[in-house]
Amino acid sequence: IEKLFAMPDVEAGEGDPQIMTIHKAKGLEFDTVIVAGLGRRGRGDERKLFAWVERPAETAGHGGELLVAPISQTGEESDPIYRYIGKLDEEKRAFEEGRLLYVAATRARKHLHLIGDVGALEQEGRVVLKLPSSGSLLERLWPAVAADFSDAALLAPAASAEGEGAGETATVDQALRRLPFSWARPAPPEAARWSPPVDSAPAGGEIEFSWVGEALRHVGSVVHRWLQRIAEEGLSGWNRARIASLHGQFRRQLAACGVAQNELERSGERVAAALANAIEDERGRWLLAAREGARSELRLATLIDGRPVHLVVDRVFTDETGRLWIVDYKTSSHEGADREAFLERERERYAAQLERYAQALGGERNTALGLYFPLVSGWREWRRAAPEFARKGIE
Repeated sequence: IEKLFAMPDVEAGEGDPQIMTIHKAKGLEFDTVIVAGLGRRGRGDERKLFAWVERPAETAGHGGELLVAPISQTGEESDPIYRYIGKLDEEKRAFEEGRLLYVAATRARKHLHLIGDVGALEQEGRVVLKLPSSGSLLERLWPAVAADFSDAALLAPAASAEGEGAGETATVDQALRRLPFSWARPAPPEAARWSPPVDSAPAGGEIEFSWVGEALRHVGSVVHRWLQRIAEEGLSGWNRARIASLHGQFRRQLAACGVAQNELERSGERVAAALANAIEDERGRWLLAAREGARSELRLATLIDGRPVHLVVDRVFTDETGRLWIVDYKTSSHEGADREAFLERERERYAAQLERYAQALGGERNTALGLYFPLVSGWREWRRAAPEFARKGIE
């Protein structure tokens, strides 16, 4: 029984990593196991001069039979029996690879890390995965891990218009950059005195969500997150088809936020509709356009009227005329007839909130404020009020 187990590296210190083949690891156990290179193909078998396979005899008591086939001459059609035996060898090799994968996975006591890669193509602004290399260990795992790879591909940055063209392989820089051997962590700075802010919630948060359900609140959070990504990546890589392909990811993000199962489908559709409207609507494209110094989801910690507050501003940029714009996204929807009255009521509702953002950013009186409603393609804008009005509104 002792011979059934391999010996670990006796010279390895406590916690030191050990590098070995899967065959050598048989019989050992480790707290953490990392199996790398699953996407690589193994070296294929060379063509043999003779191929053979032993088979049990059809008649009991007659031992076994040996099926033999020679390699075909150059230029001649391959022998069907030779191909048949080769097919059997491929099946044996597939079973052996599955056994090896099982051996590698069961070496781990606590943590198992499986590392592999597949090719990808960019089509219509989105990344499409290729299947794993034939004969690779990742091919055996693919039914179980394909969804994880698809999720990772959705987060991969789209190729720029000047870079890779449609149909070309999209790559992501994952180069390791090592620190010099002599590097040492610097000493921490002296402790700073800090008092927690009195108001740590985003200004206007209670106003915005006191009348809506939890699902709609989370829809707003997911929409804000994706509008930030669209603005940072650039509009050129986004279209309605790409947004439709992300519907499953919207559902998962909403579920992670706590949206009930029976509301996931409808909530995901609202997210997709808001994003599609934003990238196709003229006003939405203007707001999301790339500008030097523009910021999305800008977080601020400042003093307003002597009180420390934390604020999150959805979009801040300077337009072509040099005017500073402070814009807030609202995922409110309106199904009534008087759409303009609804937008005007919303402007009055959130005027003080945007004034507070302007005050925190130090915007002058000619700063422009705006509310954008992607679900209804609605827009309201106005100049910043006089300081006296702003202080009154905040109070």
